[in-house]
Parts: sequence; C-alpha cells; structure tokens
Amino acid sequence: MNPLSIVFTLAICIACASGDVVSVAARVSPAGFERSAVLDAGVPKVLRQRHVAGAGIAILRHGRIAWTGYYGEQGPGVPVSRNTMFNTASLAKSITAETVLRLVAQDKVSLDEPIADHYVHPDLAGDPRYRQLTPRLILSHRSGLRNWEYEYKDKKLAFVADPGTRFGYSGAAYDILAMFLEKKLHADFETLVQATVFDPIGMTGVSMRRRAAIDARVTTPMDADGAYGKPYTTAEHDWHHGKWSAASDLFVTVEDYAKFLASVMADDGLTPALAAERLRPVASFAGAAEWECRAAPSVTCPQRYGFGLGWIVFDYGNTTTVWGGGNDSGENAMVVFSPDTPGDAIIVFVNGGNGVNATLDIIDLIDAGRGQLVPYIRELIARHEQAK
Repeated sequence: MNPLSIVFTLAICIACASGDVVSVAARVSPAGFERSAVLDAGVPKVLRQRHVAGAGIAILRHGRIAWTGYYGEQGPGVPVSRNTMFNTASLAKSITAETVLRLVAQDKVSLDEPIADHYVHPDLAGDPRYRQLTPRLILSHRSGLRNWEYEYKDKKLAFVADPGTRFGYSGAAYDILAMFLEKKLHADFETLVQATVFDPIGMTGVSMRRRAAIDARVTTPMDADGAYGKPYTTAEHDWHHGKWSAASDLFVTVEDYAKFLASVMADDGLTPALAAERLRPVASFAGAAEWECRAAPSVTCPQRYGFGLGWIVFDYGNTTTVWGGGNDSGENAMVVFSPDTPGDAIIVFVNGGNGVNATLDIIDLIDAGRGQLVPYIRELIARHEQAK
C-alpha cells in the first residue's frame, strides 16, 4: 500500500544571480511548505560556504510530500534533480530494518531466533558467543562487533563485547543479518527487500547495489576542500558493479525515500506491538563517549536515547524525536521525524565532505532553530574536533 498521493510537476532549473544553480520542485498547495523562499535563498549559500556540491530536500506533512527542493550539482556540470540518486550511506540500515520487521510481521522470521541456526560467519565460527546473536540484537546495534572488518588489525571480525550487553555500532553485523535472511528464506537479499518493501511502497528510484543502469543518476562525492572525487568510492571501499551491502550505500532519489519514510511513519505492514518496539530506545547511548549527551545552555539532553530497531530515538519526556542518517566520504544524509506529529518529517541528502555541517545548517533553515536535535549533534561534532 502506498500511503502517498503525490502531485508533481517538472522541475524548473534556474540560474541565480550569484551563479548558484537551484532546481525548484513543485509546491503542493494547500499543504505547501511555508519556508520554501527561505530555503531557496539560504541553501545555495550553505552549499557554497561548506564546499558541498548539491542537496536534495523533502518536507513531509501528514504523510504526504508537501515540498521538495533540489540545489547545486549532482556531479560536474550536472544539476541535482528529482531523478538524482543520492548515495545515502547508512540509511541502507533503515531499509534492512524495515524489511526484517515486515518479515517478522508475516511470521517468516523471529526477532529472537539465533542467527547461527541458518548462517555462521567464518570469522566467528569458533566463538560460542555467536549463538547469542539474534536479529533484535543486530538491529539495535548490540551485536558486540565493531563497525567493519577493517577496524580489526587482522581484518577479521571478532567480538569486543558479549552480544546484548552494550551499544556498539556495527555495519558488519547488518550484513550478517542479510546473509541469515538469504539462508533461511532461500532468496537473495535484494529480492527480499524488493518484494517486502520496495514493491509494496512503489519505489522505483532506488537500489541497494551499484548497477550500470544508475551510473548516470548517482551523485559524485565532493571532498571537504570542494574537489570532486569518484562516484561509488569511499575512504575504505570502491564499489564495483554488483556489490551490495545491507548496511551502507543505499542509492535513492529524495522522493522515493520520502515514500518509504511515509510508509514507516504509517506503520504499514507491522503489528502495533512491532511498531512500538521499533521506536523503543533499547541500546542506550548513556556511557557511550562518542554519543553521550552533555547538557549545556544550548543543549537539552533527552531522558532516554539510543537505538531502537533500526532508528535512533530521543525521548525528551514530553516529546520524542527519531533520527536516521548516513555519512561517508563526500556524502551525508539525515532524516528526522517524530511520533508526536504523525506523518511529518524532514529529509536532507547532500554530496559533500562537509556534509554533516551543511545538513544541520539546512535543517536549521527548515525548522527555524526549534528542534532539540541539531544543538546536540553540533556539540558532538565540536567535541570530536577538540579530541583530534
């Protein structure tokens, strides 16, 4: 079921007096976005100041796209448009999580069954703790594994904590989960995602892997100095045709991800109990130095915060904010929504090495400084920079 009824017109590309390229998409009335003029004036300045090539933005209101805007370049000389497929890095995990949850709702998978019953990773075969791994622990980043194999001296996965004992972000664990699904359900992961998520939602501008057919639509990363790099390339990976990951490098248009997010917010395909579990912060950030909130005049810390099942949840007591994101060399994506205002969300995709700061600047333009999340993330960035 597609929860969106979307009205589109062809994007119009105009050259501003400053030389910035702005692609202005449809303004949907009467549920249009009141700050569109602010974004049309402000986003090109952000891209220029932060050395970011381009941006794609969607505002959702009541489960529908109220506004989309496209700014700057997809790649050298190519403007960002509604057809541009951004590399959204770790937002792939949101697709994987939703696939698993919908399969659970269909009684095809259990959140608490051992991964080892159907798939054993060769690096971990000799460790009895592997039997403790479950889809629930992996989705909430409590696997006990580091992020990727390259973070180990011998480039082999090993447990750095007992599964289920603490938060530890791991993309490698998500890939283990995908292999488990393949073995248990006798279908390749991409087919499962297509049948469970993409087709029911009506997503066509999306891919979990690099394909020749999308090469001309995929963003080119820009480094922090404003120089273009190579598409499909990060500091650790060079994505060849056919390569995929359940944890990283989701290639998707802004509008298609907006369709997906609207479906997530509507709890499509889930039982009420599963939908509630998805947004329960079970992997706490408290005590995790790189994520821990430190109260300050500009920073309000949540009462509870951490990973639910695929999403980061900030519970402030009177309000709840849900965050999803992806960040890699020359690319950044950020998604913010709240169950307190069902169907409302912000999506910002950029291709640039200073993407996190640019994305936060854009969210500030959209939200006019009202949100509690942006000051928290800015404080994390400042703390990280001081530690260098």
